[in-house]
Amino acid sequence: MTTTSKKLDIPFFFLIVLFLVAGVISWRVYFRVYRQEDSVNIHHFPKAIEEWRSEEIRVSDDDKAMLETDNVFVRRYARPDGKEVYLFTVYSQNNRKVSHPPEICYTGGGAVILNSVHDSFLSVSGEPIRVNRLTVELGGRDQVFVYWFKVGDMFTSNYWMQQALIAWKSLLGASASSALIRISATVQNDDLDEAVSRIKEFGRLIVPHLRQYLP
Repeated sequence: MTTTSKKLDIPFFFLIVLFLVAGVISWRVYFRVYRQEDSVNIHHFPKAIEEWRSEEIRVSDDDKAMLETDNVFVRRYARPDGKEVYLFTVYSQNNRKVSHPPEICYTGGGAVILNSVHDSFLSVSGEPIRVNRLTVELGGRDQVFVYWFKVGDMFTSNYWMQQALIAWKSLLGASASSALIRISATVQNDDLDEAVSRIKEFGRLIVPHLRQYLP
């Protein structure tokens, strides 16, 4: 190898090192924990939606610490005819880590996932909402969970699409707030279809409120 080629190799190697360092720093910055205070309080989300009335279920301080936000709630919404669903919502304007696929939490809590499929429903305005639907067995009872994500004004059922949207909107300087919305119901009398219908009936009603209270 000539002296000239050796001189050319040194700056080339230096550039490669710089690219690698920049990549590591970018990766760490992307996934760092953001501690900025949210200016939005999702606890103002309506506690009554048409016939559905809710009661608050306490979220422990340990769970809030794990989620890295106080902007989280669990509510039981019930109708006069006895039908009920549970709404779990977590939101942050700054921390992209708050919303993640809940399957790991389910299995870690002792639940057995019986089925996992893609599904959808129409909001009251006719907007299609694509979701993930899980059927799990927990404590001897079957439960259905439907969840999806919100990034700014967009909905998606795909976690990696959510993360990509956050990165893209952040790059453009647009709102990159993120949320996980999950609705669940207990399967009664082995009627899975009824539980799914109950969830979708409630889900279609809350979409406008999600846009308003989780901007």
